[in-house]
Amino acid sequence: MKKALLILVIIICTAQLYSAEPIVKFYLLDGSTMQYKISEIQNFKFINSNFTYIMLVWYRGSNTFGDTRSIDSVFFDNNKMKTAIGSHLVIDNLSEIDSITFVRNNSQEIQIGSQIWMLKNLNVDHYLNGDLIPQVTDQAQWANLKTGAWCYYNNVLNDTVYGKLYNWYAVNDQRGLAPKGWHVPTDAEWDTLSNYLGGQIVAGGKMKEMGISHWQAPNVGATNECGFYGLPGGWRMSDGTFDSFGSYGSFWSSTESGTLYAWYRTLIFSDASVHRNALEKNIGFSVRCVRDSI
Repeated sequence: MKKALLILVIIICTAQLYSAEPIVKFYLLDGSTMQYKISEIQNFKFINSNFTYIMLVWYRGSNTFGDTRSIDSVFFDNNKMKTAIGSHLVIDNLSEIDSITFVRNNSQEIQIGSQIWMLKNLNVDHYLNGDLIPQVTDQAQWANLKTGAWCYYNNVLNDTVYGKLYNWYAVNDQRGLAPKGWHVPTDAEWDTLSNYLGGQIVAGGKMKEMGISHWQAPNVGATNECGFYGLPGGWRMSDGTFDSFGSYGSFWSSTESGTLYAWYRTLIFSDASVHRNALEKNIGFSVRCVRDSI
């Protein structure tokens, strides 16, 4: 029997726009398609299975369908084969497989190597103890800050997609910026991530959202294969002005570099690297949290 290539595309839609139940589409090389609701294919049986290659693809993040992460794990013949992380999952040698089960997960985290990262940029306006974090819109006031604050890029509401921009004083505030069980990564923890992804030269592409829906073209090397889903939220400069929305995504570390500076990481539209640098503490960057060690 002629062998086929099977590609699975999982799409989940927001309740406001479409059905909330994920839809699974099977695409075969002969051009035929099969479509099922996720509830219809639990323990789905491949009759006379002869597939030798399978690709599981889903969409995550804000796009036409909203936040679409829905599949945590894929089970074949009731044995967990691989956790579904990143933007795709490829499994070879399915000649012995005759059943598949999809397990939904609505969590907002992703495991990358030994670390568990939040899927989205931080979007809080209170410290962990309940105290309010000031929103500062005025340019001169922002430039003179020595205490924690946040803002929207260009003072335009966009935090549903990009989160908020925080200065480093908020990151370092002893009242706690990150939710319970999480923390802002240290400089060393950012290194752990980039090293796991093959080093700084290539790690950025593996962390960036694919395509140009949010990123400026050409978005070089973007595969998002680790599932980090890095977005170009831009930044607020030390003089209180804004820059680089759509082209740069910058993320604070919790590590100082001297009295005036702190370390951060940047993803850029024009290359596949993750860039390490240090800048003034009153700059506004995105924050992505990592889970505390158990």
